[in-house]
Amino acid sequence: MMVPLPLNTVISLHGSSSIYPVYRCRFYVLFIFSFLAFNQCLFWLTFSPISKSTQIYYHIDESTVNLLLNWGPIIFIPCLPLAYVLLNKQHGLRKTVLLLAITDFIAVSLRIMPTIFISPSNSYFTSISLLFIHIGQILNAACGPLVMAPVSQLSCLWFAPDERTRATTLAIMACSLGSTIGFLITPWIVTKSEHVPYLLQLHFILAFCALVLTLIYFPAHPPHAPSVSAQSLIDMSMNEQNENSLRSYLNDIWRCFDSPSFKLLCSVGGISGGVFAAWTGLFSNILAAENFTEQQSGWFGFTCSLSTIIGGLITSTLADTRYFRRSFKSIILTMLCGCFLAVLYFQLSIHTIFFDEPIFKPTVTSIALSVTFAGLFQGSAIPLVYESFAEIMFPKPESLSASVLVLLNNVTALIMLFIPPSLYKLLNFLVLFSIGLCTVLMMYVNIDYKRRNIDERKQ
Repeated sequence: MMVPLPLNTVISLHGSSSIYPVYRCRFYVLFIFSFLAFNQCLFWLTFSPISKSTQIYYHIDESTVNLLLNWGPIIFIPCLPLAYVLLNKQHGLRKTVLLLAITDFIAVSLRIMPTIFISPSNSYFTSISLLFIHIGQILNAACGPLVMAPVSQLSCLWFAPDERTRATTLAIMACSLGSTIGFLITPWIVTKSEHVPYLLQLHFILAFCALVLTLIYFPAHPPHAPSVSAQSLIDMSMNEQNENSLRSYLNDIWRCFDSPSFKLLCSVGGISGGVFAAWTGLFSNILAAENFTEQQSGWFGFTCSLSTIIGGLITSTLADTRYFRRSFKSIILTMLCGCFLAVLYFQLSIHTIFFDEPIFKPTVTSIALSVTFAGLFQGSAIPLVYESFAEIMFPKPESLSASVLVLLNNVTALIMLFIPPSLYKLLNFLVLFSIGLCTVLMMYVNIDYKRRNIDERKQ
């Protein structure tokens, strides 16, 4: 009879005498973090997919609903340095995840309170509800850096070198899954305006479950590091806990930009990711001129988001194999070329700033395939960009390079949000141009596998 292993059982990947063991509880740690990341993105997207029902239920206009969504990038940028400083303190990962779980639970609790204690017919319902909702959305937006900055660092701390890319991918794609599921199930739950509280109740339950699971068990790091780079990361947080500050964070970023490859890779990841995110959010405007309905555009967005997750899982599994562990640049270049071709076909199937009539006749099948392949190739490149940063900037903490990347993503997306929806043709061209530019820039990136070299040399 087989006895199940305890949660903290040591499992060696390199023989029973390995000095760098991995622990079964690493999967629990990754699950909890991914659950929290999924929740954070799902909660951020609460009101946009049900904009009309939200306007009716709370008696507000569309601009207010848009502001509830835009709190995400607005609050993300100033909170990111604080998240990095916390993450690199002693037991920083545990503190970061606990803060994430508690803050998101408070955020969803505040949003649901007015629906419990005040009737929608009350004359003060709108003003009181808006106050609580805005505070809740701002708190949830502040959790964004706590979700995006630790992804590479968590995989390094808990997973063996030949598992890291897949672990990073799962942590990243949990956010994408949150937005994907949000677009799909939110309109299904809120079929009428009076059903809005049902959605808030579901979010409260999800946040409560995630908080309980986090409080039950989430260690700061494993008893023994799974690699040399992980041990270096643990030692750094122990030795520099009193020196880590906002000033040191800014100094570290300044040193990072001394590396030409870092600057090029920042441009590749930041520009392509930010522009692509803004582009997928405007499918309804772009495709309206081609006589596609909002429902069809919503499904196109869903398939695009889902394909990014599938693409990331495929390439991360490939990159963890023996033959492709040092082929990040080739894989990223291939994926960018594929994404460019998919977006080019999409461009030729709609009205553009260059052509009054589409070159190819747009159909549901052709548009669906083009956005699906665009998302597949774009998602395939994302995890490898994160891991390439970690390799180039070692022995700096993985959270440093990840924080710079997500900062540029949010800045780019925020800039794109200022483009009026009526200029969707311009945005549609910009996504094609940016991916083409990033493909060229990627050719000049030199990925030095510093972290992998030291891990393999020791092991």
